[in-house]
Amino acid sequence: MSKKDERYGFIGSAIIHSLLLLLLVLFGLKTLPQEEEGILVNFGDTLVGEGLEEPKESQAEEKTQTVTPPPVSVPQPAVKAPSESTTATQDYDEAPIIKSEAQKKKEKEDKEKKEELKKEQVEKERIKQEELAKQRAEEQVRLQKEAEEKRKQDELSRQKAEVQSNVKNAFSGKGTGSSSSEGDTKGDGNQGYVTGDPNSKNRVGSGLGNSGNGFSLTGRSLNGSLPKPTYSIQEEGVVVIEIIVDKDGNVTSAVPILRGSTTQNKYLQDKAVEAAKKAKFNIDKNAAAYQKGTITYKFELN
Repeated sequence: MSKKDERYGFIGSAIIHSLLLLLLVLFGLKTLPQEEEGILVNFGDTLVGEGLEEPKESQAEEKTQTVTPPPVSVPQPAVKAPSESTTATQDYDEAPIIKSEAQKKKEKEDKEKKEELKKEQVEKERIKQEELAKQRAEEQVRLQKEAEEKRKQDELSRQKAEVQSNVKNAFSGKGTGSSSSEGDTKGDGNQGYVTGDPNSKNRVGSGLGNSGNGFSLTGRSLNGSLPKPTYSIQEEGVVVIEIIVDKDGNVTSAVPILRGSTTQNKYLQDKAVEAAKKAKFNIDKNAAAYQKGTITYKFELN
């Protein structure tokens, strides 16, 4: 090819390319694309660092060697829950767990042991509550007995002091009243028999006498002698028995009383009651159905 042809070819190609470029500018490219905006990011060589200037290569390598970046957590993929449609359309069931006879027997024994332990605990609690209730009841009874015993002791002390005061006043000639005399008749002085019982309010009847025994029953007399008690202990004192006598002269009741008594010995009281019940008085159809009186026994040392 000659140089003339090469020149024509070069000129033709330039013209064609110029026309194409002109066509693209006029009809193809309306606007030039704009570049995307953004910021520059320093990739660096570690996840930690401080300062505004880029460090030297040696310093960056030292820091890279000494600093260990924290582990990066990798997100786990979410487990997708089975959908209702999957569950609903499942055409098979899980195989049941088949337990052996030994396992069943062991479970049964464990259950029975638990029930037995529970019953034992309930029974122990019940027994404990019963014991507590019993202790409270016994304590209440004991307190009541102590209060009753104290009341009795106080009453006995009061009665004893009253008897001693009455006996002292009777033998000293001093009474407890404000009058200057005692009796059913007119005049001054203490009406009664010289040998009578100073603690009796009866103006007639038998006194203590030489034997120390006597009775007081208004308008009635003894049939025979007054029965004497028999006793075998070395004790002394006076026991006054309150008696009730019917119209036929029989003693229907005999009870020891504190007034006039100087001893509280139970043995002597029982012997006095036994003798008093044997006493016989005269028959009096005009007397009260049940007449009250006293029999006094004086016990002496043998």
